[in-house]
Amino acid sequence: MPAEPNDKSRTLFRPPNAVAVCYPVNMPDAASTSENLVSITQSLGLSASQVTLPQELDFQSRAAFQEEIAGTDLLICVGGDGTVLKVAQLALESNIPILGIRLGRLGFLTDVIEQEIRSAITEVVEGNSSLFQRALISATLSDQPETQYALNDVVLGRDSIGGTISILAEINDTLIAEYRADGVIVATATGSTGYSLSAGGPILNPFERSMLVTPVAPHLTGSNSIVLSDHDSVVLTVARGMDSGALVSFDGMFQTHLPNDSSVTVQISEKAVEFVVPESSPDFYNKVAERLGWLRPDYVRHEQNQDKLK
Repeated sequence: MPAEPNDKSRTLFRPPNAVAVCYPVNMPDAASTSENLVSITQSLGLSASQVTLPQELDFQSRAAFQEEIAGTDLLICVGGDGTVLKVAQLALESNIPILGIRLGRLGFLTDVIEQEIRSAITEVVEGNSSLFQRALISATLSDQPETQYALNDVVLGRDSIGGTISILAEINDTLIAEYRADGVIVATATGSTGYSLSAGGPILNPFERSMLVTPVAPHLTGSNSIVLSDHDSVVLTVARGMDSGALVSFDGMFQTHLPNDSSVTVQISEKAVEFVVPESSPDFYNKVAERLGWLRPDYVRHEQNQDKLK
């Protein structure tokens, strides 16, 4: 596998002894693909079990999931990026690495397609895979003591259709903008290919410990994204929300109400999520070019570059 630009976040992954294959019950073909995965991993001498993902992310669901995956060395996620995000939330305290199997459409968090399952699992079992860390962001609400975590993004936005809200943005105690917008996204480098990209934000290498602040549909205010370091802290305050305030969401998985004049503080966390990448997987920039359609043959005019697409 070509080395990713930030090799400091990369280590060799020791072959696992036991794996848990996680899948959503409501995704077509996920159950049958999971059964196939269990069969393949067992044929390669590993202990394997199937784990269905809960619908909710409440305390009971997290505790039950943690119990089911106890004793495993690897979580294999079958589905799309949303499945991986849910598993990352459920397994936050377990520190078990994740390998994504893509059944969805884009899949920036899922390196293996269904046709490559056996070869990819064989690489992992034979020690031909690497371990990469992806940074999490932590978020603390001004009216709640509990810290929340996100692998993709934290979004502060309006709680109903129509109208804009005003959000004050401070970086390291310096007020930098009052956004009149649908909302503001604070994304990790991993989340730079998600909602932030749809809102016009840049793409970052996912193994960097950086953050992005991107406004969503700003009206007569700055529309530029800001790239921050892992030493920076962002405070978003609801200066003027809808009548009931605003909503803040974490990885799009769950959300909570934030009253007017309340705030959320976001920064890079010391916690991280580890991902297993088989040696044959394409590097990040290859995935970006392919999955965003930048190298469609009809877009590449020069013959020497056409040859590279074959």
